[in-house]
Amino acid sequence: MIMQTKQLIWTAAAALLLGNSALAQAHVEALNLLKEVRVKTEAYTDQTIAFTNTLDAPGRNGGARVKRSSKGAVTVVGTNYRLDWNGQTIFVNNAKAYIVSPDDEEVMVRPLGKDGNAFSPASLLAKYETGSNFAWAGTAAVKGKTIKYVRMKPKASEEVREIVIGIDLSTKRLYSYQEFGLNDVITTITVDAYTVNGGVSKAKVLFNRANYPGYTVVEPKSK
Repeated sequence: MIMQTKQLIWTAAAALLLGNSALAQAHVEALNLLKEVRVKTEAYTDQTIAFTNTLDAPGRNGGARVKRSSKGAVTVVGTNYRLDWNGQTIFVNNAKAYIVSPDDEEVMVRPLGKDGNAFSPASLLAKYETGSNFAWAGTAAVKGKTIKYVRMKPKASEEVREIVIGIDLSTKRLYSYQEFGLNDVITTITVDAYTVNGGVSKAKVLFNRANYPGYTVVEPKSK
């Protein structure tokens, strides 16, 4: 009886060690894939991405969940980018965001925080590269593409429970980014079209005040 008990203990311990080893290997492999894609993404001279942004939020007073989708596009040249989304154009240049609102004929200038480049592909990939647990989240065939999903669980986030990133294995490019908030809000960005090294001029992604005559430019006051 004692021998059988010891064997059960050793078997359970071995299974636990093998399970932990498999999880550790998956963590390393998933992280390495994200790093590979990020390095490749950062090497492009320019990128133009059309995307769909979907917000899935709890309804009021326990009602049905509310889902809203909108289309947008982001153009990246070097460390500068231009985001066209929700009727606004946002230029991100030199640690500042220039938010252009045609309806108001106004440009709001804001200093960027540490997540200032959150909409650029490389930033999405690197956002939780440190301080997260990584695991595979499955593989799917989507419109003729093979998409590999990586799940990230940030260890120290006050807002995000987990993130699932989809990678197109044929191109090693970002396909989707899904963020599950602690407030039960799910944000999904899905790539509709992805063009790289198309010879996009840097001028396209730089804010030029001369292009917005008559607009009021509002900048933060210096302290």
